[in-house]
Amino acid sequence: MEKTKSQELEVLNGYYNSGANQIVIVYGHVSTGSQTVISEFNKGKQIIFYSACSASERLQQNLIADHIRKRGYEISEYPTYKEIFESVEQMSKDSGKPLVLMIDRFENIIKSSPDFIRDISPIVYREGHPQIMIVLLGLNAAWIENTMVEKIGSQASNISGFLKIKPYSFQEMKVRMPNMSNRDIISTYAIFGGKGQLWEYFDQNKSFKQNVCEKFLDSNNSVLLRATINQLEENLRETAVYNTILYGLANGKNKLNDIHHATGFSRAKIMVYLKSLIELGMVEKVYSFATTGHENVQKGVYRICDPLPHFFYRFFYANLTEIISMNADDYYEKFVAPSLSEFVETAYKLICREYVMKLSEYRKLPFLIEDEGEWVGKIDSLDIVAQSESGDTLVGVCKWDSVMDASSIDAVRSCCKRARINPDYYYLFSAVGFDEGLIKLANEEASIRLIGLDEMMND
Repeated sequence: MEKTKSQELEVLNGYYNSGANQIVIVYGHVSTGSQTVISEFNKGKQIIFYSACSASERLQQNLIADHIRKRGYEISEYPTYKEIFESVEQMSKDSGKPLVLMIDRFENIIKSSPDFIRDISPIVYREGHPQIMIVLLGLNAAWIENTMVEKIGSQASNISGFLKIKPYSFQEMKVRMPNMSNRDIISTYAIFGGKGQLWEYFDQNKSFKQNVCEKFLDSNNSVLLRATINQLEENLRETAVYNTILYGLANGKNKLNDIHHATGFSRAKIMVYLKSLIELGMVEKVYSFATTGHENVQKGVYRICDPLPHFFYRFFYANLTEIISMNADDYYEKFVAPSLSEFVETAYKLICREYVMKLSEYRKLPFLIEDEGEWVGKIDSLDIVAQSESGDTLVGVCKWDSVMDASSIDAVRSCCKRARINPDYYYLFSAVGFDEGLIKLANEEASIRLIGLDEMMND
């Protein structure tokens, strides 16, 4: 099991091994590896599992009651949650062992029954029964983090803890594809991010282009294209409005005024839908690393942060007719290849940021990073800004498809002046290399570090 998942499993087992009664919320997209963590956690434990449907409170209670009856316990047709959990309590007493009740997609319960946690807490936490651990499994991380606590109010104090299942790191994902070229691995990460289950669709013995053509563009076997469309339709209501906004974002309309002019929607309407997309974890508002150069910061910038929808709206959404009518190879060369480097560079920058954090974790940087981010300026940007607790500063710039030369460091220094940052170290990343002039300068100035693709991939 990868390091990330081992750490998450350790946290979850820590709650269980405490012996105390618990209500724990575990959340994260299923493709990020939550199923791996849960499967390992369940081994050797008494588990009751229920997956909540999107339903009214009355129907939900009826469905749970059916599960209880199948276990040989009598319960009314439409029991309250108090009755349901008294039955769970009795199961725990009858077994004489700790019991873990897992409720998958628990958001479906909270949304129709906001007092759910208030109703079950007195039963879970009272004495007189073996340990009961309630694990509420959620998929909508943004809703849980941004909306749920406000919705349940003071009941939140009854929750023992939260565990967010994070996406796999790039370093963890790349080892799964040893036969892929470095550039193809990064391009694959640009589509799937750290959602490990999605990577399984791609064949590491085929090129990135071949995989895209087969899994997205083959009209007879485009499983990923269909899955992406289904996912979007499942999560988005009023799809015409959301599609229009997401298509604009995917094609560089990243500010409210730009989206307004591109879509024709009012700014107030756009803000409502952007808020919903942020809550769904599909869009993020970009915040720059805090510096005194705030007058040069580009404010009010939004971007799609879920890579698969970003890929869909950037390359497929406007051309669904052509996907059906054109040969897959021809479509790829016409609609994907020309803009792919620009798309992949966004992921490459995230990978470089992860690499810098990894260097800090393993004490391979000149200082330990206390805070990090990016600085998005009106003229240019710094892809990486990292500082120590005492103020040591590192800045980084990442180029996916261009050789960096001596002028690159001058451009970075000019950007730093606009950001009012005084770096101690410059980390320059390029996937295609550096010219002799910049290599010579880096050899002369210890503050400049050049990191090529091979070094980053093999470190």
